[in-house]
Amino acid sequence: MENLKDGLSLPYDEELERAVLGSIISFPENLDLAFSRLKPEDFFSEKNRTLYITLFSIYSDGNFIEPNTIKIYLEKTENYDKAGGLDYIIRLIEEASPPSILPQLIDSLREKKILRALIQTSQTIIQKAKSKPKDIDSLLEEAENLIFQITENKEITPYYSLSDVIKETLSIINELAKKETVITGIPTGFYDIDRLTTGFHPGDLVVVAARPGMGKTSFGLSILHHLSILNSIPTAFFSLEMSKEQIAMRLLGEETRIPLRKIRSGFLSKEELEEITDFALKMMRAPLYIDDTASISILDLKAKARRLKKDTDIKLIVIDYLQLVSSGRRSESRQQEVAEVSRNLKALAKELNIPIIALAQLSRQAEMRSDKRPQLADLRESGAIEQDADLVMFIHRPEYYKKNPTPQEEGLAEIIIAKQRNGPTGVVNLAFIKEITKFENLAPKGSDIIEEEFEDYEINENEDGVEF
Repeated sequence: MENLKDGLSLPYDEELERAVLGSIISFPENLDLAFSRLKPEDFFSEKNRTLYITLFSIYSDGNFIEPNTIKIYLEKTENYDKAGGLDYIIRLIEEASPPSILPQLIDSLREKKILRALIQTSQTIIQKAKSKPKDIDSLLEEAENLIFQITENKEITPYYSLSDVIKETLSIINELAKKETVITGIPTGFYDIDRLTTGFHPGDLVVVAARPGMGKTSFGLSILHHLSILNSIPTAFFSLEMSKEQIAMRLLGEETRIPLRKIRSGFLSKEELEEITDFALKMMRAPLYIDDTASISILDLKAKARRLKKDTDIKLIVIDYLQLVSSGRRSESRQQEVAEVSRNLKALAKELNIPIIALAQLSRQAEMRSDKRPQLADLRESGAIEQDADLVMFIHRPEYYKKNPTPQEEGLAEIIIAKQRNGPTGVVNLAFIKEITKFENLAPKGSDIIEEEFEDYEINENEDGVEF
């Protein structure tokens, strides 16, 4: 941020500027869109602005934009060091965002530029007002003209007639009607959860929260097991608590159903060892990508996620767990830091157009209640998590708190859907197998899903007060 008089700062996003430049360099199909909508002044960083001007010169000359050509043009204009050099260009390529999200990135970049212009114009108006002008009407007219210049340069968002919107909506509905089930998002493998949520949807931030020992990691891994190992859907797992080897052991336990304690101890029979080896070979083909960086900042996580999306086209990310991700900057309180991480994860889900599952820790407040069931107020350290999340689920295992659980409570896990932005809330029961730390469906898959089946749940209202 550049500091102005009166302590004000001009807003800009260095990471956003790099993402746009990386996308322009990496994907030729982006060039017409980028150069038709962006101007050099949209980039706040002098380095990024210089590089953008160079890219436009290469484009205007009819040459291909690639690292060596960029280097030649920069050297020709004596801007090589000013634009960061070849190392910076390579970094931009590595951090490039998928071409499909460039329009959104450009919109965000232009919004930053407009905010800067508003701040600078406001300061100009303030200084003129402080000079005690004799003609107030002239000052008002001048201020109005200054503001108008900003709005005149702003790209106008197109409007749509209801007719066009209805046509597009009907097209979507017809496509959905062709499906055999109402699962329109990515299925979790848990039939009752999928019935209630219709799957996890692109752009959604899904928060799965619980007290320690409830099985947050196991729940996340059970979903990843279903997607990547059983259905070959590319996924990613950011584990800030467990090592990659521990994660692999858990997945092998889920596959083989051999107790995790036996796998960890190594006391395995010949048959069990052969079974693990056979399943390990199968799992090696699964498109699951694991990052076990113990202390990762949200900026590093976003950069890695973008790279994974570009290289492997991942369809879902699981993060274990949200409160361990750092904001990468000083914050006045822990609540502010967690809130910043939460906002960034929601923005990342929209940017990559995939669901992101963030596991989260709950406060001790839930354990103070007689039934121990968690509530939204128990989300630890930040109410912003509840605000940013499209879907909030809690894991509650009644047997965990009882010395002598009833037969009905043994192995029972309640998945409490406490918030769903676009659907009902309710409670789904799953089986939790402690020996292999795995969640499973309580009953086999039923017939085609129909709306009446929702009656089996404890249905509440969504946040808009609409009953389901």
